[in-house]
Amino acid sequence: MSGHQGSGRRRLTYANVTSTIALMIAVSGGTAFAASKLITGKQIAKGTITATNVKSGSLLSKDFKKGQIPKGATGATGATGATGATGATGAAGTAIAYGTMVINATGNPAFLPGAVGFTSVTTPQTGIFCINVPAGATGIGPIISDAGGSLPAIYAQVSPQQCPGQYEIAQQANGANPPGNGQGFNIMIP
Repeated sequence: MSGHQGSGRRRLTYANVTSTIALMIAVSGGTAFAASKLITGKQIAKGTITATNVKSGSLLSKDFKKGQIPKGATGATGATGATGATGATGAAGTAIAYGTMVINATGNPAFLPGAVGFTSVTTPQTGIFCINVPAGATGIGPIISDAGGSLPAIYAQVSPQQCPGQYEIAQQANGANPPGNGQGFNIMIP
């Protein structure tokens, strides 16, 4: 019998110690060694990695340069946003006078409510309108535009022949039709 009865312990041999150390190196140092031998992007020649070498779904948009990924289709228009707050009241205008002159239901020329600086309008003959020159407007010509109506027309300031000391506005075009109900012009003295 051998002299180790009852101890239940085996003797360590050189082979056991060596295999245990080799196992520890393989488990801990082998991974570090492998990691130190990984290749980098600088070591890869251009054009050697193709789409078949890249795992599907593994790339993100940040992996591409601007313009390399085509734009997708335009999405549907979103819902209209809430109405914004009312803006502040603008500064007062600097016009000397302004208003809209129309032919009223009785066939007479008149300024619509809200006119500023104009006090009267008369018509010595069809298509000619005499309008007072507002205070501070002497020597300043009016700006005139059509105010619409059933038969739009062109109105222009002409040399006063029938309206001495006043603006003389003449209907320039609208065929042979005289101004009718609701027709007229906007006038402003800047």
